[in-house]
Amino acid sequence: MIDPKMKILLIGAGAIAHEYVRAFLALGVKDIHVLSRSAASAEAFCKTWDLTPARGRDHIAADAASYDGVVIASPVETLLPYLNELAAAGARRILVEKPVALRAPELDAFLAEYPDAPVMVALNRLFFPSVEALRLRLQSEPVRSAEFSFTEWVHRIEPEKYRPEVLTRWGAANCIHVIATAFDLIAAPRKLVAQVGGGADIPWHPAGSNFAGSGVTETNALFSYSADWMSAGRWSLTIRTARGSYQLEPMEQLTFCPKGSIAREVVVPNWAGPTKCGFVEMLAHWLSAPTPDPRFGLSRLREHLIAVGAILYGEPL
Repeated sequence: MIDPKMKILLIGAGAIAHEYVRAFLALGVKDIHVLSRSAASAEAFCKTWDLTPARGRDHIAADAASYDGVVIASPVETLLPYLNELAAAGARRILVEKPVALRAPELDAFLAEYPDAPVMVALNRLFFPSVEALRLRLQSEPVRSAEFSFTEWVHRIEPEKYRPEVLTRWGAANCIHVIATAFDLIAAPRKLVAQVGGGADIPWHPAGSNFAGSGVTETNALFSYSADWMSAGRWSLTIRTARGSYQLEPMEQLTFCPKGSIAREVVVPNWAGPTKCGFVEMLAHWLSAPTPDPRFGLSRLREHLIAVGAILYGEPL
């Protein structure tokens, strides 16, 4: 049960921050204070939603512990700095947007200094009704094999809106949505062979534009993946068991194709709710869990970032 009197600090006033407010209001939580890089953007955001601007960043240390929860939904390059400030200030409950960091080792210093910090990573796709329904089925149907795609529509990305270091590691900044979901469901990779091509295709992403590979998970399921950022494609995940294959395509929908058939049955229809898919469930879990769930913790995120590094940037598992 969520206490509607909870007091929340929301850091960020961009598009994703609006989604957080919608989800909080759906849960009955209305006492939301907003902090942004500029007072003007925070005030405009608050006027839209009839919320309260927070005191400036200089007051984080003094104010952090007075909130029941703090959401960090700021630009990628600011996530870890804010997280450090809040942990040092004794924030009681923190939800931070992914990827938190662009490389796994960047989390090490924080984990070493704040091993018990009450931090949950906002992996909202793990709370999709489609993903939750699939997870439930996989409890009695071991995964045999899987394949996924994390194609990016680079023609719609406006590089001038992002820092160069974020663009260079776009796989961590954005593709982690798909990769983390895949390995959360099928288990972390134990072995992986990656191929990368198209290194000259995208000036701001010199690592490449064409990705393919395969491997085996810690539970001995085989997997493969492909993504060509210079062609057509979408985010998708297929998981096969002895009963048949499950498709998350789009990821907000779950279909099933029984063994011996080519017909797909709709298990969970495509999301059409009033809030961003998975957000209400994610916030409800965050606000009600007595202690952070390791599945959504920074150590597990570190594992996902290692997988991203191996798949897109040729780094070791």
